[in-house]
Amino acid sequence: MAMSMKKIGAIAVGGAMVASALATGAFAAEKVGDVDAFAADVVADGNANVDIVVGSNAAALDVVSAANIAAKIGSLMFTEGTVEDGAATVSVSAEAESDDYQVYNGSNNVGSLPATFVASADKDYNALFDAEVTLTNYQSLGKLDTLVEVDDVDPSEWYNDEEDNAAELVYAVVGAGGDEGEYDINDSDVAYLSVVTNDTIEDGFVKLQPGMRLPFLGEEYVLVKVDSDDDFVVMGKEVFDGVIKEGESYDLGNGYTVKVDSVLSPLGDDSDPKVNIKIMKDGKTVAEKFDTTQIKMVYGDIGVVVNSAWENVGSDYGYAELVIVDNVVKADLGEEFLPDWELYLFNSAASDLDDIFEDDASKSGLVTSGVALKYVGDDEEDLEGGDDFDIADYVTFELEDDDDETNVLFKMDQAKEVSLAIGQSVNVLNAEIKLSEIDAEAKEAVVMTAPIAVLDSEASLDAADKGLILVGGPVVNALTAELADAGLVAIDNESPATLAVAAGAANGNDVLVVAGGDRAATEEAAEALIDML
Repeated sequence: MAMSMKKIGAIAVGGAMVASALATGAFAAEKVGDVDAFAADVVADGNANVDIVVGSNAAALDVVSAANIAAKIGSLMFTEGTVEDGAATVSVSAEAESDDYQVYNGSNNVGSLPATFVASADKDYNALFDAEVTLTNYQSLGKLDTLVEVDDVDPSEWYNDEEDNAAELVYAVVGAGGDEGEYDINDSDVAYLSVVTNDTIEDGFVKLQPGMRLPFLGEEYVLVKVDSDDDFVVMGKEVFDGVIKEGESYDLGNGYTVKVDSVLSPLGDDSDPKVNIKIMKDGKTVAEKFDTTQIKMVYGDIGVVVNSAWENVGSDYGYAELVIVDNVVKADLGEEFLPDWELYLFNSAASDLDDIFEDDASKSGLVTSGVALKYVGDDEEDLEGGDDFDIADYVTFELEDDDDETNVLFKMDQAKEVSLAIGQSVNVLNAEIKLSEIDAEAKEAVVMTAPIAVLDSEASLDAADKGLILVGGPVVNALTAELADAGLVAIDNESPATLAVAAGAANGNDVLVVAGGDRAATEEAAEALIDML
C-alpha cells in the first residue's frame, strides 16, 4: 500500500497544513487542514461521499467511534423536497374485452381460415380498415373499450376546421395449424395501429401532420416531426397549446422554459414571418431555431412545433402559435421499438396489408395516416384453446377455451401512471382524467444505505474511489501510518484529539484522520466530528 515518492511529493507540496483549535458543543479537537470543507461534503445528493476505515488492531473504543460516525452520516442521507404546486401522479387501471368469434366447435374448425380479426376503439374503424385495405376473410370483433380514441386531433384548427379523429386498432391474421383446433400466427401477421381518420370515419384516412394528437399504447401524444432524412418519428406529451407573445416564455419546470424570442416580418412582401424560438435552462439558451414557420425542434425531453406567427397591426410586437411537449419519444422507423415489435409509418395509400408498413419517410406516394407496430418475432404454431398472444405488451389476443370449444377475442388489462397539473386533462386508456385540485401532502420514501466501517486491510489509499475517514492513529490504523510515514499527518502518543485532512491523498480524494494520542483522545476527536456534521 506504499505510495510512490512522486505522488507523495505532489501531495505534500500542496498540503501544507495549519493547525487550529476546534470546539463544538462539549467536545474539542485540534483541526489540521480544511476540515470544515471535508465535513460539509460527506453527503452529496443524499448519498455518502466517504468510506470509513478503522484499524485492524483497533481497540473496541475506536470501533465504537467509527460506528457512531457511520450512524451520524446515515442520519444525513435523505432527500427532502416539496410537491410542485398543482401537480400529481395518477394511476389509471382498466379492463375490457372485444366481441368473440368461434373458431373451433369441439370437433372441427369453424369458418374459413386464414382469417383477419380486427378490433378498435370503435367498430367503425374496423369497417374503414377493411374498406381501404385488402384483408383475408375479415372478421370484426367490434369495439375494445380501453383502446384510445382522440375525438379532435387538431383542436387549434391548424390544418382544417374538421374535427378529425384518431384511434387505436389491432389485428391478427390466424391460419390453420397442424390439427383441428390448432392455429398458427406468423411473423408480420399481427399489428397495432394508431390511425387518423376523417371526422365521419367512413370518409377515409387523413394525413398525419406535426402538432396533431394521436393515441399511442394507451396514452395521448402529439406528433412533433417525421424526419424524412434519417427516418425517425418524434412524439411527446402536450404541456401547452396556444399563443405566446414575442419576448414571453412558457415555464416547463426544473429550470426549463420555451421562449418566443422574436417575430420578424420580411419587408415589402407577404412572406411568412420568421420566428426565433429558444429552449432555455436556468436562463441560458440550450437550443435555438430561427426560421419561417412551420418550425419543429427537439431538445432532450422537450419538443416544440410552431404552426404560425404574425405581428400586431402596428408591427410593434409579434405572436407565435405553437405546441410544446415533454416526455419526448424518438423512434427509428423499421427498428424494434419493443422486443419483436418494429415501428413503421402507416401508409394509407397502400391497399395491400403487407404494404401499409413504411420505413422510408421520403418515399414517393407515401400518405402517412398514423404509426404502426408490426410483429417480427418467431412464428407461433399449433396454438389451441387456452393459449394467447401478446400484442406489444398492450393487448392480448386470446384463444379462449370454453367447454372444449375455442373462441378468439381481444382483451386488455392495463394500468398507466400519468402526471397532471391542476386543470389539466389527459386521455389515457380511453378515459379522460382531469385534475381538479390537490388536497393532500405527498411524501416519497427513499431507500439509502449508510456507510459501513471497513478494516484497513480491506481498504487502500491508491484504490479509493471516494474520500476516506480514518479512525485511529498510526499505531492502530495502517492507512494512517502510511500518511504519517509520508509526512502528511503528524500524530503520536502525545497528540490531543485531532481532525487532520490530507488533501488528495487517497487516489486524488481527500482523507480525514480522526485520532489522538490514546483511545480517549480518538473518541473525543470522533465526537467533535459528529458534532460538526
